[in-house]
Amino acid sequence: MNQSTYGNFNQLKKTFASADYLPAGYTVFNIGGNKYRLIVEMDYSLALVDIKAVWTHAEYSQSKRIEDLRRGKL
Repeated sequence: MNQSTYGNFNQLKKTFASADYLPAGYTVFNIGGNKYRLIVEMDYSLALVDIKAVWTHAEYSQSKRIEDLRRGKL
């Protein structure tokens, strides 16, 4: 098993090119061949990941969910 530590989002992005950072503090990963979205909060200084949600692409695309993400309400 490989393990990596990232100090910030830019370092993470070099490994996970499809990851997106949202201003509310969430990082979104496209997984399962872009069928799902993994939404997490990351604390780079403590090397902690808090999984907030796993949604299908269709669920992620719903306007209410997008608004919740923008407001940091997961």
